[in-house]
Amino acid sequence: MSKNLNIHAQKVTEEIYDILGVRPSGAQGDKIAQAIEQVIVKALNKSVERSTDAAMEICAFDSTMADKVAENIRGAHTALIANLSALR
Repeated sequence: MSKNLNIHAQKVTEEIYDILGVRPSGAQGDKIAQAIEQVIVKALNKSVERSTDAAMEICAFDSTMADKVAENIRGAHTALIANLSALR
């Protein structure tokens, strides 16, 4: 995932440590940050799914338009994931 996303995940991980008053050792911190990143990516994927479904529903009367809107949403999502991955 992106370097920026990783930085934010690391910050959240540090906040969690501060709240709990503990510091995990070794790779545990990295695993927590990776889990946070994965949750963010899953949320992005779900958002795209919902946006695509909404576009299809709104444009139900015009399937060509619905397909175009849904494809644009999917294309933007693919570009976002590619950009985030390239930043890492």
